[in-house]
Amino acid sequence: MNYLLQTILENEYAFVPAPNVFEAMQYLRKNRKISALLVDLDFHPQQGWDLIEHIKSSKLYRVPVIVLTTDNNEILRQKCYEFEVDEIFFKPFNPVDLIAAIKSMMTVTMAESW
Repeated sequence: MNYLLQTILENEYAFVPAPNVFEAMQYLRKNRKISALLVDLDFHPQQGWDLIEHIKSSKLYRVPVIVLTTDNNEILRQKCYEFEVDEIFFKPFNPVDLIAAIKSMMTVTMAESW
């Protein structure tokens, strides 16, 4: 999945994969200018939810969260709603839609920072 994301995002964004939640949090602490956080829940789902919960409950981070998953069910949708996930993409997804979502989130984030 990281290779696919790198390939589709590299022309417009710097994609930084994190092999685990700890490294993702370390990166976020050091780099406040993140356009979006993509969380693949198919790998270590509990860690992914822990990361999302931390990001969304903390006032330190104002970064949009995009969930990637193959698990298309109502329980997951409800959990995403409760955790205030900004977008959900079910695999396989259209890369053009992902790029459009990131651009839209960046526009909103930039407008809110004014």
